[in-house]
Amino acid sequence: MFGLEERGEPVMTLAAPVLQVKTLRAGDGVSYGYRHRAERDTRVALVSGGYAQGVARAIGSRAVVLFGDDEAPIIGRVAMDVCVVDIGGIDVGPRDEARFFGAARPDLLRAWADATGWTELELAAVVGLSVPREEVA
Repeated sequence: MFGLEERGEPVMTLAAPVLQVKTLRAGDGVSYGYRHRAERDTRVALVSGGYAQGVARAIGSRAVVLFGDDEAPIIGRVAMDVCVVDIGGIDVGPRDEARFFGAARPDLLRAWADATGWTELELAAVVGLSVPREEVA
């Protein structure tokens, strides 16, 4: 859902599906220019959603996404249509939903604001027109 209630309470959730899950070995690089190098063996998820959809580039390596109640850090640079998330031991597979921010966890959008210098409203407003919207009553 896109928008803010009159009282300014968050009512928008930005979520995207996992496209792929793979193992990353210690020293392996991800993202543009291999900006992030794995410190240890881990698992990563390629998540649909990049700066073309309104996922701010500046949050790469500075914010988390949610899989259920589990937090997982975005690593490396946010690309045009995807980002990479270190899922470690979290049970995540293709087509699972990653939540970037939402009404239940307004602190996630606040972290974006801290990373970018933009307000939460500005960040919510730049969610791309190509992002499907679903109204939930």
